[in-house]
Amino acid sequence: MTNEETILAHLDSLIKKVGSLKLGKKEVYTNEEMLKLLDVSSATLKKWRNNGYIGYSQVGSTYYYSAKDLEEFLKHNHYEAYAYV
Repeated sequence: MTNEETILAHLDSLIKKVGSLKLGKKEVYTNEEMLKLLDVSSATLKKWRNNGYIGYSQVGSTYYYSAKDLEEFLKHNHYEAYAYV
């Protein structure tokens, strides 16, 4: 295992530990978890990343999304109910 691979493996391990539950929601989501959570295709999530709609972190070829990234994305795409006004 090269030094870079060792560092990436350690980072991956740390990110999984950080992804532990806090107040009922995760701190870090993997790309696969986001796909399931948002019920979108990988092409859609990639388009949102590339167009700057959702924040992310990238380690090697792996994408990670913080709870804040998800919260900001949902907040910017939220519409208030108006039927009961």
